[in-house]
Parts: sequence; structure tokens; C-alpha cells
Amino acid sequence: MAIVLPGKADTFRVAVSFDTALDMTDEDYAKYTDTLDESLLKVKEGQEITWFVMRKVLPFALAKKVQSEQSSFKNGRQQMDTSYISEEVRCSLVDIINPASVPEDEKIIYKRESDQGTSELLMELLIATGIYMDLFRARNTATTAKAIPLKKK
Repeated sequence: MAIVLPGKADTFRVAVSFDTALDMTDEDYAKYTDTLDESLLKVKEGQEITWFVMRKVLPFALAKKVQSEQSSFKNGRQQMDTSYISEEVRCSLVDIINPASVPEDEKIIYKRESDQGTSELLMELLIATGIYMDLFRARNTATTAKAIPLKKK
């Protein structure tokens, strides 16, 4: 048996609970984020989902930024810091796919900073709306799924 690791370019897409195209209870949405099974999504008739595309593997420089946000030292003691959550989302989000029906002036435009992470302006909006927590939970699901062993031939 062997371990199958995700590749650098492996991505997944996420629908967020904030999306008005979804017709789901909080419990239904929680089931979706536990599995990322798109067949669990219930979409209102005639509506389309806005998809957030995230990478499974962060580039090393961005992974170091996230790791440095996770803990700090205060009075000589190491402490965990939850600010890494928004940094992890900032570093792992790579695109946003808006429905074709959304007018150009209402589309969520994805932009990057020079470090290749999501722009601070977009992150401010994702944090203000709470969307970043849905994205964090989804990435956690995608990256902690058990590795699928290769089948013996």
C-alpha cells in the first residue's frame, strides 16, 4: 500500500451558506461541509451557486505565513491564536466563479496580493460577512480526509 498525496494544483470548490441561491437549513449545510458532497446542495429553482475555489496544498511561502499565525509567545509561553483562520483562507482561496446571471457590477472579483494570497480588500468582505468561516471549515474537511491507499494490482 502507498499514500496518495494531493498535488500542488489540486483544488476543490465550495458553496457558502451565505449564498442566496441555496435553499438549505443550517443542519443540511453542516452535512455538506462535513463531506463537501455537492449532491447534498439544494439550489432554488432558476438559481446558480457562486463557487469559491480553494487549493488543498499551499505553496511553501504561504504555508509558512499560516503557520507563523497559528502560535505566538507571550510572557515566555506559547499560545494558540485563531487569527490564522483568516490567513489560511487568504492563502488557499484561488478563484471565485460567479454565476453567469449575476450582473458585472455585482460579481465578486477575485484579486491577489503580491504574495499570491487573496487581496486584503476581498478578505475584509469575506470576514465581514462570515463567509471565511465556511471556507475554513470546507478546507479543513478537504485536507483532513483520509488518504486513499493505492489498490494492489
